[in-house]
Amino acid sequence: MSEPQTSGDELAIPSELKVLHDAITATMVAALPQVRHVEAYPVLKEGMKLPALIYAMTAVEPATKPGDGRLCVRATFEACILVESKRKMAPLQAAILAAKLMQLLDEQYWDVEFVDQVRGVQAMPSEMIPELARCTGWSVLWQQDIYLGDTEWPWENEPPGSLVFVVGPDAEHVKPEELA
Repeated sequence: MSEPQTSGDELAIPSELKVLHDAITATMVAALPQVRHVEAYPVLKEGMKLPALIYAMTAVEPATKPGDGRLCVRATFEACILVESKRKMAPLQAAILAAKLMQLLDEQYWDVEFVDQVRGVQAMPSEMIPELARCTGWSVLWQQDIYLGDTEWPWENEPPGSLVFVVGPDAEHVKPEELA
């Protein structure tokens, strides 16, 4: 994917990240109707509808390169489920919503082709955030490999599809796409 066009104060970001965040938000909204507000990178403000699910990508590290010109990064995401503290059994309600989010994350690809499945999912009660003193929360963390950039064919003299591998004791010729 190519870089998106930007204007004014907007920074250029790899478009895969924007597509992924849009897909995550849409999937969470559709799958978790109990949550009244889902937002990535929110500005915490008074009057946010609760229960809420806010999330962000909180870390990125190199991952195994696919060898096709793209960069693979392992992204860590953190979501926070917020429930009004004055609700009856608020900590349990937050834990239940966190468990529902964990269910949604199980083997999740967000219907985009440039990510591997979610892994390393864990949940725990959230630390207290002063701006959210009226809330009880649970945090859910997960990791996902993301492939950034366009694929490239590094062999100029060979058109795509002309590469074959010799495999097995009978020296059988196999095209790479047949190995998938």
